[in-house]
Amino acid sequence: MGTKRVGWARIKSLINENQNALKHRRATCKTAITADTTLVGGDYGSLILLNGTAASNFELVLPTTPPLGAEFKFTLVEASNAAAQILLDSGTGAKFEGYAVMYKADQEDGTTAFHSHRKLGWGDAAAKGGYLHVVCIDATAGAVRWAIIDAKSSVAWIDAHA
Repeated sequence: MGTKRVGWARIKSLINENQNALKHRRATCKTAITADTTLVGGDYGSLILLNGTAASNFELVLPTTPPLGAEFKFTLVEASNAAAQILLDSGTGAKFEGYAVMYKADQEDGTTAFHSHRKLGWGDAAAKGGYLHVVCIDATAGAVRWAIIDAKSSVAWIDAHA
């Protein structure tokens, strides 16, 4: 068999491509949201920071036609106000499904509850660090299902503003 000579320019190009492929990619982060917001396709895969320090409720509406495997991660960057609830709305005909955990400072183990709701979120006075990670497991138009992969809160999870 013959040998094939590779020029220096091609070798450098291959090394550069490999370095780019191996670099750690930072998660896209959406600035702390404080009011009603509609998320868009460009937000898929993002870490969504939430700030409920004002005494008002707000909702985030997820895209209604996500691709299978689309995901969102939400976290509270500050303790929320005693009169602030933050809800995520999966849209008409869609729902969040899975287990969510509530931890309190005096509990050794958390309280787990199964949810299957259109809306899901943090109740009043949720502690900083509350977290929710969801992934689209059914992208059927009008019947989208978001699996709850991980969910932690210091207060009971809610499925509607009280």
